[in-house]
Amino acid sequence: MTTTSFVTALALLLTISCGPVNASESVLLEPFQSEYAVNYSGFRAARTVSLEKDGEEYILRSTTRLKGAARLTGYGPIYEVSRFTLHHGVIRPSLYFIGEDKANSKRDIRIEFDWASGASSGYAKGEDRSFALESTMQDPLSFELMGRLMLAQGEREFLLKVHEGHRVRSYRFIEQEEETLNVASRAISATRYFIDRSSSRELYYWFSNNPEQIPLQIRQRHGQKTKGTVTLTGSTLLD
Repeated sequence: MTTTSFVTALALLLTISCGPVNASESVLLEPFQSEYAVNYSGFRAARTVSLEKDGEEYILRSTTRLKGAARLTGYGPIYEVSRFTLHHGVIRPSLYFIGEDKANSKRDIRIEFDWASGASSGYAKGEDRSFALESTMQDPLSFELMGRLMLAQGEREFLLKVHEGHRVRSYRFIEQEEETLNVASRAISATRYFIDRSSSRELYYWFSNNPEQIPLQIRQRHGQKTKGTVTLTGSTLLD
């Protein structure tokens, strides 16, 4: 499962040089590992999200493993990877991939971002795909971290373009209200955001109100029903 599941169309940046990293960026781009419990339409899973540095690039990883009887489906683990660099405070993906141990042409997605040419190339839903790039365009994994960066800089309502492989969609972050969530045996103040993707499947994020803007919970709703919930169970960011 991916939180595709998961976002200021501006002109393409004319320079490829990196700007200085400000305080909020340095905090959010420190290596971390977070663990989540997933419940999606009755299927339970465990999800691990981590960030590491590799030279000038960052690597954001997500691994989701089914639990309990769901393991009998033979589906997963699901690996999701985003490689990116930071340019003037904006995450710029270079490669995105989601898939399992065995190749699956119907489900695998691979996107290569060629910022020099201003176009992407990749594979999704069994077909080769290509789209023009926009300066703040994210992939389905990096959009969450880019959103955290903007929240840490004081933005409260903003829009990101997300390259989902077979299409590009606008993800608009809309602030709703503050709540207190019980996470990892502690009460944490959070703000709920509705991520408007012009979809019947509504996406909500609860971000902590601390400087790291940790995502504490993600929820997807369809009609009046909750289809999936992803809840933080532990993180090095909480240490």
